[in-house]
Amino acid sequence: MKYLVVGGGSMGKRRIRCLLANNVQPQQIRMVDVRPDRQAEVKSKHDVDSLSDLAAGLNWGPDAVVISVPGAAHMEVALAAARAKKHFFCEVPLSLNLEGVPELKELAEKHKLVIAPGCQPPMHPLFKQVKQWIEEPTFGKPLCVLAEFGQYLPDWHPYEDYRKFYAADQKMGGGNLDVIAQELAMLYWMLGDRAVELHAAGAKVSTLEINANDVWDISVGLSKGTRMALHCDLIQRIGRNILRFISESGTVELSMVEGTVRRFLISTRQWEVRTLPQGYVYEQCYIDEIGQFIQCIEGKAQWYNPLPTAVEVVKFLMAMQQSVQSKSTVKIER
Repeated sequence: MKYLVVGGGSMGKRRIRCLLANNVQPQQIRMVDVRPDRQAEVKSKHDVDSLSDLAAGLNWGPDAVVISVPGAAHMEVALAAARAKKHFFCEVPLSLNLEGVPELKELAEKHKLVIAPGCQPPMHPLFKQVKQWIEEPTFGKPLCVLAEFGQYLPDWHPYEDYRKFYAADQKMGGGNLDVIAQELAMLYWMLGDRAVELHAAGAKVSTLEINANDVWDISVGLSKGTRMALHCDLIQRIGRNILRFISESGTVELSMVEGTVRRFLISTRQWEVRTLPQGYVYEQCYIDEIGQFIQCIEGKAQWYNPLPTAVEVVKFLMAMQQSVQSKSTVKIER
């Protein structure tokens, strides 16, 4: 099979590495990016050739497309791929609004396409452990979820000017919209539930030179009664990625920075701790994610974040911004 990677930024280059790690040969991959430095880098490091525009890339005849451009451009590339009858993997979010979604659904069904919005946590051993624990009868129903994700934006890509990075522009899908989308897709998979209402507060409070909110605090109600509190920011100098699931029987807590997940049950009154396997490299979950995509194309697996769920994530992002503007709780239509 042949794969077209659209976008040569950090994620596009990571996706090329992941394809190669899944035994796809360099000649089976092409990258689309207009920047000569990115084209030269993937050629030098991976012997992967590049094309300067999407039309040329689709004319090359790929079997599947990997979409790694900023979020605001995802739907444009997704529709082009679907119209060309190509399976595709897409970074999250699928889009920033619902324009194009009906056509995409129609094309996917008509051409029996695999549409795979990104979701690597199901491949990660700590997230898999959390899901196993919160689904065990001894834990009971999760009643409250607390999630905190924070990192100083200039530290994301210290090799480039953060002000020119898409993450600094909310209109491009930055301002933590992509991070929130990724974490929400993970939580939807983890809980098997969906948000039905939210109240969001978002603001720019730092001195960062960005066109985006650098802090989001969101209170969320899920359809089965669970409450969630999400905090995302771009200003923490020490990165934080913490999840806490609370039931009447105990607590399950994950810390990605520490590389641990732990469980407290009232029946035992003690903490049980799990850590990452020795030598585990974080990129492995991305490698396995692309491997899952390949297996889906081959009809050997199902995708963890299917199109309907990805659309629910887009609705959530839209409701967030509506809530900030109206300063009120917003219902999310299912």
